[in-house]
Amino acid sequence: MSRFPTLPPSEFSSLQNDIEGLVQIIFKEHSELDYKDAEGNYYGPYSSLVYTPELVNPWFNIAFAVNRQDRISRRERELAILAVLSVYNAPYVLYAHSRISRKANFSEEQVSNASHGIVPGDLTEEEVVAYTTALKLAGSKGPLDSEIWEQAQKVLGREKIAGLAHVVSGFIYVSILTNIGDGRVPEK
Repeated sequence: MSRFPTLPPSEFSSLQNDIEGLVQIIFKEHSELDYKDAEGNYYGPYSSLVYTPELVNPWFNIAFAVNRQDRISRRERELAILAVLSVYNAPYVLYAHSRISRKANFSEEQVSNASHGIVPGDLTEEEVVAYTTALKLAGSKGPLDSEIWEQAQKVLGREKIAGLAHVVSGFIYVSILTNIGDGRVPEK
């Protein structure tokens, strides 16, 4: 049973009703992914959001903004997410982003390496630096190392580093919300 079972519709506030529509926006592009189990309970970060209705719209607003920023490529974003997942064991997020990364033309081996903290082969210089910077950010408990910063600034620039930091911090947030649940992943 889910640690955060979906409430009966009669107990939903108007904000809780917004969750389904907002989740559907995310999954419109990824219809091959399941975000609910057979009983209608959400997987991943969405399950606990039902219990914090005042945070639903702000959370989705930041999620949409972070994921839609155009300063980093789709591949760089997925590499950053996989870097976070190599540090934060969030099974549902890994389920989803392993598949999304494959749609971004990463091989199974590249996805596996990136999700285990290993720089994948056959990447551009920008992708390598985006991944290594994201990996350092995800595992850091203090300021980014000067050497990593200098390399990232040279290859990516400040704007891209800032955008990358939003992806990393956003998916740390997603991972923590996911991990207060029970780690359930769709069976297929």
